[in-house]
Amino acid sequence: MKKVEGAENPGDRSVRKRNPDESRRRILDAAEHAFARRGFEGARLRDIAHEAGVHHALVHHYYGDKQGLFKEVVQRALSVVSSSGIAHMEGATDLNAATNQLVALLFEFFSTHRDLLLIIEGAFRDKDSVAHQLTAKALEEIAIPLLISIRQRVMDGQKMGIVRTDLSADAMLASGFAIIVYPFVTGQGLMTSLGVRPVTGEEREARRVEVVQYIVGAMQPSAAA
Repeated sequence: MKKVEGAENPGDRSVRKRNPDESRRRILDAAEHAFARRGFEGARLRDIAHEAGVHHALVHHYYGDKQGLFKEVVQRALSVVSSSGIAHMEGATDLNAATNQLVALLFEFFSTHRDLLLIIEGAFRDKDSVAHQLTAKALEEIAIPLLISIRQRVMDGQKMGIVRTDLSADAMLASGFAIIVYPFVTGQGLMTSLGVRPVTGEEREARRVEVVQYIVGAMQPSAAA
């Protein structure tokens, strides 16, 4: 029998001792998987609670309703990558070092948060949906500050003459981000259909180095010639 934390019967030996932090983690992990596979509308709180091994009342206690749970799922991962990315931007000694550190961070983030990518991708298919509204707000509040920090670093490089000026910082940012994230979203299936073998975990570091070299090279003033 699966142990259920927070079950209403205190005499049940299957009741798991309550650990709030662990409970929240299990709930969010289960919710992330459910929202990625079934979407916001299709995911059910009772199913999520069952998968997390907690009583469904705990989900309501911690997150209120499905909107609150969805919001927390998206914010949890974005908060970590955004704060770490900003720290890399501020601490890197030069643009090349900043690019290397940021690409490494994003590679790790995307490879370990594929469900979150599916959630975001699904939310943006329907701009009138609750999922889209919640996701867009989370991105605006959490991810945009990181993008602003990266954009400023690129613009500073342009002023110093070490970054090409024929393209805007936004254009280079969008292109670089697309190169990084593409294989982790829809690109994997497309590349496979074209006969390009997907990158394995062991090859990820080599691919990351190649991406860094490509992005740094593409930003050089000589690349505009």
